[in-house]
Amino acid sequence: MALIKDPPMTVTAQPGVPPIGAVIYAPGNPPERLLADFAADLLARGFKVGGLIQHTQRAEDGRKTDMTVTELDTGRTLSIGQSLGKASKACILDSQALAEASGAMRRAVEGRADLVFVNKFSKSECEGQGLASDMLAAVAEGLPVLTAVPGVLIGEWVDFTGGRTDLLPPTWAALWRWWGPKHLYADMAQGVGEAKVKRVVVGLNWTMVETEDGVGLAQTPERGTPACLAAPQAGDRAGGALSELAALVRSNNPFDVALGVAACNAHYNRFDLEAERDNGLDSFGRPEGEAVVIGAFPSVEQRLPGIKVIDRRPGPGQYPEEAAETLLPAAETVIITSATLANRSLPRLLTLARDSRVALVGPGAPLTPRLFSYGIEVLSGLIAEDMDGLARVVAEGGGAKDLKRFCRPATLRAPIP
Repeated sequence: MALIKDPPMTVTAQPGVPPIGAVIYAPGNPPERLLADFAADLLARGFKVGGLIQHTQRAEDGRKTDMTVTELDTGRTLSIGQSLGKASKACILDSQALAEASGAMRRAVEGRADLVFVNKFSKSECEGQGLASDMLAAVAEGLPVLTAVPGVLIGEWVDFTGGRTDLLPPTWAALWRWWGPKHLYADMAQGVGEAKVKRVVVGLNWTMVETEDGVGLAQTPERGTPACLAAPQAGDRAGGALSELAALVRSNNPFDVALGVAACNAHYNRFDLEAERDNGLDSFGRPEGEAVVIGAFPSVEQRLPGIKVIDRRPGPGQYPEEAAETLLPAAETVIITSATLANRSLPRLLTLARDSRVALVGPGAPLTPRLFSYGIEVLSGLIAEDMDGLARVVAEGGGAKDLKRFCRPATLRAPIP
């Protein structure tokens, strides 16, 4: 008599929880190294990751000889394979060993990991066994989950997740697109060191944070917004740790976000940073295809003929910010003002421009390779040279043109793949 399998389990996620990321792979070519490297990169950047990464050992003839999993929180490696002999074609998975390893999944959920890795989705999970329940528990808790799925099981995977899945090719770029620009702020802040804040100046248009090693700028929130009525902890910002100030990028207060961005830039835009002195508006030369600029840079239409300009207060011939939804996905090149970092619109713009070459340009641009992973190809900002002069300009309500008198332009470009 045929065995009656349990009905497929499906994901019931909290509202707003991202679909499970699934790296689809061809038979015999699991993306184990890709996922291991991605987990290592996130760990190095300060993110909390948990779960399991798999490593498969094979004989010269391609036959599996063992399977191990590494617990991302402890680094411990466990064997989940069993020897069945050369003639056996059965699955070598040791279910009891996998059950022991599943403790790493439960710890990831309990510790609220930023990302939970599940080594793979296999026939065991199709039948509700293996790590199926642990995977669903992570999703039910609102945690993002990433796994690998063989192409032959895509149908079963979609049934298992109830369609709440993002199917990803096995590439580095695809993983970073899925992880997404929404993590950009946390990434920047986690890279900031413990330097002492020397001076904080909040002006009408710009916010400035200074340390012994660098100065950072960010656009001050617009006048009339609640954040501008009173500055939280005014008078107590200087003297503290730069990392604490940088952590404000996670705040819901626009004023705090500007301080956080400026603090991040004080770390990355160091006085001794070696960078090109190019103008960011020239990042991609004269545009030949569809090109869009976010932000009404002075004389940008004359500098880049044919460019489409999007601005919150569009002038003649320019587009309102709502036009980004249709213009950015079709653009070949996009230049984005660094003001979008402080007003928190940058992640959405990067998502819309994910198939474009993107430059982030302006006094508030952080000069750090960390941002290249989020689809930015060129970063063009300022490095302070006269700190006292710069502080006077900020305090007296100067604009971007005034800031440049006391800074040098600096541009970083992502390495060519």
